[in-house]
Amino acid sequence: MAAESAFEKQLIRDGVVDEERLARARRESQTTGSSLAESLVSLGCASAEAVYRALAQFCDLRFVTPSKMEIPQELVAKVPARYATHYSFVPVLERNGTVVVALCDPLNHQLLDDIRFVLKRRIEPVVATPEEINRAIKTLYGVGADTVERILSDSDSVGTVLSLDSASAGMNLGDDSLDASIIKFVNELLSEAIRTGATDIHMEPFEDQLRVRYRIDGILHAVPTPPTIRGFHPAIVSRIKIMANLNIAEKRLPQDGKIRASLGDEQFDLRVSVLPTPHGETVNLRILNRASMFMTLEQLGFLKEDLAQFNDFITRPHGMILVTGPTGSGKTTTLYAALSKLNKTEHKIITIEDPIEYQLKGITQMQTLPQIGFDFSAALRSMLRHDPDIMLVGEIRDFETAEMAIRSSLTGHLVFSTLHTNDAAGAVTRLTDMGVEPFLIASTMIASIAQRLVRCICTQCARPYKPEAAEFAQLGRRPADTPDAVFMRGAGCDACRQTGYRGRIAIYEILPFANAIKEMTIRREPSTHIKRKAVELGMRTLRLSGWQRICQGKTTFEEVVRVTAESDMLDGSEAGHAAVSV
Repeated sequence: MAAESAFEKQLIRDGVVDEERLARARRESQTTGSSLAESLVSLGCASAEAVYRALAQFCDLRFVTPSKMEIPQELVAKVPARYATHYSFVPVLERNGTVVVALCDPLNHQLLDDIRFVLKRRIEPVVATPEEINRAIKTLYGVGADTVERILSDSDSVGTVLSLDSASAGMNLGDDSLDASIIKFVNELLSEAIRTGATDIHMEPFEDQLRVRYRIDGILHAVPTPPTIRGFHPAIVSRIKIMANLNIAEKRLPQDGKIRASLGDEQFDLRVSVLPTPHGETVNLRILNRASMFMTLEQLGFLKEDLAQFNDFITRPHGMILVTGPTGSGKTTTLYAALSKLNKTEHKIITIEDPIEYQLKGITQMQTLPQIGFDFSAALRSMLRHDPDIMLVGEIRDFETAEMAIRSSLTGHLVFSTLHTNDAAGAVTRLTDMGVEPFLIASTMIASIAQRLVRCICTQCARPYKPEAAEFAQLGRRPADTPDAVFMRGAGCDACRQTGYRGRIAIYEILPFANAIKEMTIRREPSTHIKRKAVELGMRTLRLSGWQRICQGKTTFEEVVRVTAESDMLDGSEAGHAAVSV
C-alpha cells in the first residue's frame, strides 16, 4: 500500500493525471480489484504508455516495447506458452543465466515469485503495457498456443485428436477435456479475427503445416499459430462444421454453412465454406458485421455530387441499375444501402440472393437453391407474380437471368443487380456477350456503377509528406494540378498494425446512360469507346475518383494504383489535368 501511495504521488508530480482523475481511478481499482495503472487506462484518465512509463520510472526499471524487439526464438522455446499467458509476461532476453521478462505489474511481488518458481530461473523484470504484452504473446507463440499446449500435455488427448473419426463423433469430439480445449481454441481464433477487423479467416492445410491467415482491409496477413496445431486440424474443422450445422462425416464434397456469433454488443454472421484438398479440408470463414452492412448511402463514401446523382437514379420508376466490381468490393453493401433508402410502405421490394447476406426488415428476401433448380432466372419469374415495385437480383451470371432482369425493367420495375466487370462501361460488353440484344440494354439501363474499396490512411499515425514526381505520373497527374493539396501517409502504429492503413472507403465510376451512350450501345461500339465518350460527358474514372480521395488526405497513391487498372488512367486532353474538387 505504501508503494502504491508513493506511485500516486509521482503520477501527480509528473503531471500524468490530476487529483480528480486519480481519485476516480482509485475507486474503480478498489471496486474491480484491478491495479491502479489498469484503472487509469481503462477509464481513459491517461494513455497506457504514459502510465506504464511512469510505473517503470517509479520502480527504477526499464520500459520496453516487446513487439519492436528481436526476441530470440530459442528463448521463447524455453518458456511454455501457458506460463506466459497465465502470468501475462514475455521473455525478451537472456543474459548470464537470468531471464529478462516484460510484465505490466512490477509492484506485485507475488507475481514475480510465481514467475521465478515456474521458470526455475533468476528473472529481471522490465515494464511494458498490457496491450504490448498480449500482442507479443500472440506473435511469439501464436493464437491459442496455451490451449494447444494444454491438449499436448495430456497424451490421451493427443491420441484422440490425431485418430479422430468424425463419422462416429456425433456432436462431440469424443473427449470432454478435448472438446473444451478445441472449442476454446476456435473461439480464440474467431474473436481475435473480429477484434482485428478481419473480413475473412483462411485455414489452409498443407503437408507439414496448417496456415491461418486473416484478410484485413482487403490484404491477407499471416496469423502466428503454434507449429503443433497441424495435428489438431481435423478436430478444428469438425468443431467449425458443428457450429455451422454441416455434415462432419462428409469430407469429399464442398459444404457451405452459416454461424451466428456475438462479441460484446456487436452481432456477426460467419459464412463458412469447406473444400476438400489432398491434405485435408480447407476452411474459409467470411465475417459479416451486421452494423457495417446497414450503412447509409451518405456513409459509403460518395462525394456530394455523386450522391445526388445516385439518389436520382434510384428514384426512377423503372429501369435497371448495375453495380460492377470484383468480389469483396462492397457491391452488396451499396445495394443494401439503396434498398434501405427505398424501403417505404408504398414500395414492394423483393430480392433473390446467393447467399442472403443479412435480413432486411420490411423486404421480402429469397435464397437461391440451384440443387433443386431454383436459380436466379427461376426466382425472377416467380417474383413477377408478386407485383413488386423494386427487385434486387444478387448477380447476373447467364443469358436467361440477364434477359429476365431486363424484361422486368421494361415492364415497369426498378431492378438492381451486380456484374463482375472491370469498369462501368464493361457492363455493356458483358451483357452483349451473354446474348442480350443491344437495343434492350439501351432501353432499360439507367446507370452502370463500378466500385472499388481503397484502404484509408490511419488517422492515428497520418503524417503529411511531399510525393515524388513518379507517384503523380502513375496516375497521369502533375504536381502543379493541385498546389494546395496536403498529401498524407501513415507512419505505422499499434492501431493499424504498423501498416499505415485502417479501414476502407469506396471509390466510384458512375456511367449514366445518356442518349449518346445508348446510341453507341445500339451500334455495338467497344467499351473503350463508350468509356471515352462518357468521360467527355463528365464521368470520373475510378482512378480520378481515387485521386480525389488522395487530395483529401484519405488514401495514398499506392492504394489507388493497387486497386484500379491502368486503363482507368485518362490520356491526352482527357487525362485530366482538370481541377479536382477536394
